[in-house]
Amino acid sequence: MGELHVDSASRAERAGAFARVADEYDRGRPGYPHAAIDWLLGSDALEVLDLGAGTGKLTAALLAAGHRVTAVEPLAQMREILAAALPRAHVLAGTAEALPLASASVDAVTVGAAFHWFDQRVALAEIVRVLRPPGVLGLLGNAFGTSPPWVARVREILGPPAVQRPGHWPSAEELARLFADVEDREFPHEQSVDRASLRDLARSRSSVAVMPEDEREALLARLDRLWDEEPELHTLGTPHTGAHPEGHTPCGGAPPAGAQARRQAGGRAHALMPWRARVRRCRGLLGGELSP
Repeated sequence: MGELHVDSASRAERAGAFARVADEYDRGRPGYPHAAIDWLLGSDALEVLDLGAGTGKLTAALLAAGHRVTAVEPLAQMREILAAALPRAHVLAGTAEALPLASASVDAVTVGAAFHWFDQRVALAEIVRVLRPPGVLGLLGNAFGTSPPWVARVREILGPPAVQRPGHWPSAEELARLFADVEDREFPHEQSVDRASLRDLARSRSSVAVMPEDEREALLARLDRLWDEEPELHTLGTPHTGAHPEGHTPCGGAPPAGAQARRQAGGRAHALMPWRARVRRCRGLLGGELSP
């Protein structure tokens, strides 16, 4: 299917759609692994601005790593969830284009799965303003893992996450005008999902949130069928006994009773979805400017 397109929905409408699906976003989106935060920021506790913090997926990882976090998020529905779940974070209303922070007030700025919503030139100028030298900017996002065929089918239905689309971040060449060192890395991690959270993941996509209801329900039904019928999901973690895997029909007979019961109950209880956290680390403020 490729990337979902919702031509009739404006950028502002799609960004605002997250207010309607804040709970689904919190339940369905993956977090970020400790290894990614450690590589990005090091072991010393820093003052960090988590920009476009959403419901706190990245904020939680930053706090767990021992950093002091100010989380800035424009949508009240997202901020409410974040503040309730992560009381140690300092939560503020604000946008990337007009940060509610003093100049040179933070050691690092992180952005998880949000930079594509910003006016990039204005946002980068604000980020540079609030950073104190040497300064770190971390751009993060989660891409689908590539190995399991069932995950490839999820991507086929939903399209790739934003981080896997061209132009999601400023290029490394552009960022090198502002920072002395720009480097990319990926960190594999897993998310435990079930039938409901896979639906939440889909509903948390802005492109899905602004769909007409009948189109959205048709897409969710495709995910339900995948979950209920994908043989790989039904055999993950099942000890090998020499019997035919559930859902496979030997010699053209009826599916085993266990497969029928599992499908009637909504498929496998849960599965591990592989992700790759992509991180672009920008260090060492130069005081340069982006090209026009």
